Amino acid sequence: MFKLILKAALVMTAVLGTPAFAGNTMKPHHQTAGLKCNSCHVTTPFQAVSTEQCVKCHQLPQKKTDYRGAPDKHDSPHYGPTLDCDNCHHEHEVSENYCNNCHEFDFKVP
Repeated sequence: MFKLILKAALVMTAVLGTPAFAGNTMKPHHQTAGLKCNSCHVTTPFQAVSTEQCVKCHQLPQKKTDYRGAPDKHDSPHYGPTLDCDNCHHEHEVSENYCNNCHEFDFKVP
């Protein structure tokens, strides 16, 4: 019986991948605010959350000029201010600096 359960877990990991299991976590500031899954996932459960949904609670950032030599993170010279929040800010996994796919800027993304 144990071998069957182990095989099933391995198959699920191979099919779903590790991020599927990470989806059970929520960032502490959202937990403290009392949010639940359906607070953000309002259209279809587990579908990506749109920027429009993010700005219902979060204000769009003001234009800034000092990012240690980097351009304004929220007004990209490539995409303007249209890059979706979730390109950098991830709720269920570690956030990333999307710009560093091509560049090397030293700033932490919350």
